[in-house]
Amino acid sequence: MSFTGKGRAAAALLLLLAPPLAEAAGDIAVLLPQSGRMSRAAEAIRDGLMAAYYQDSASASDSPTLHFYDSDSAPIVTLLQEARAAGANVVIGPLDRDRVEALIKAGEQPLPVLALNSAEGAAANLAEFALSPDDEIQRLAEWMTRQGIRRPLLLSGADEASQRQLRLFQSAWQAGHPVAPAVVTLDASRKGGIAGAIKELLRSGPKGDALFLASPALARQVQPTLTYYHSALPLYSLASAWDPTADASGLNDLDGLRFCDQPWMLEPQRPEQEALYAAQPRPAASYDRLYAFGADAWTLARAWPALQDGERLSLRSGLVQLDAGHALRRQPTCAEIRNGTAFIIWSPTATPDADGSGG
Repeated sequence: MSFTGKGRAAAALLLLLAPPLAEAAGDIAVLLPQSGRMSRAAEAIRDGLMAAYYQDSASASDSPTLHFYDSDSAPIVTLLQEARAAGANVVIGPLDRDRVEALIKAGEQPLPVLALNSAEGAAANLAEFALSPDDEIQRLAEWMTRQGIRRPLLLSGADEASQRQLRLFQSAWQAGHPVAPAVVTLDASRKGGIAGAIKELLRSGPKGDALFLASPALARQVQPTLTYYHSALPLYSLASAWDPTADASGLNDLDGLRFCDQPWMLEPQRPEQEALYAAQPRPAASYDRLYAFGADAWTLARAWPALQDGERLSLRSGLVQLDAGHALRRQPTCAEIRNGTAFIIWSPTATPDADGSGG
């Protein structure tokens, strides 16, 4: 393995934990930023990738050689040419959306590229893999429908992130339902704050059979208020509302919350997870999910022919399949918080007739 630029302590610890590598079977170039605003996310992605690499290498007869490039060090098309000249068979990266867009505009790639973000358009020999809320929200809307929800009320803050997630849910929901759900804007600055807004909604607001919260950061205020007022309305939100490393009382406050998340966050720990958590304490959920994303990037790069054949791969971040637009679509696993713990209700690997009702 070769690195361009400075590695971090966790990567060195993973090297110590790793078994000896067999003779290399080919080269994979990894294009990630090593400084700047995306460097911390890139480090978590790299650590997850390395953990999966070493786990696979323990039982493989041969292993590719990994070459790491600083994606900010030169134009992305130039770096791709350099990686190809150095013998790379597959490229993982870039992470920055603008650089993914530059590759798409460049047209067909000379070797397979697994981009770690999405942009407008498509290019031959380039697949886009991203941890965007789109797949999560599509899955959540499908799950709600399977659970018999017909008239959800949509709760949202006024910030742009919440508004974008609100629009994504509206689009996903109205694709299968003729009536647009009612929207309630939550204003924390009003008298009584979020709790007061929920109290008023329950007393005199529009009627529905469930709530979708487009502002997951507000879940720790919304769910306890629903519990306090003995509301029967189930609350659905995005996975970022839940962090298993949070304090126990905070997790108990979320009892009843429903969301769809990576299997990595919900299932028993995998060997590569154990290696990562042995190297350093388990990070906050946002970076933990990037571990899974990086580990999946390694697996997907190795499974390129299977992806092109339309196979569905059950991975750490969900059930993944390449669509006609060269985007890797992800089906996460759905869960509910009970006594501060996330319990799986509906998995994408379940039988086709599973209704995800949870029972």
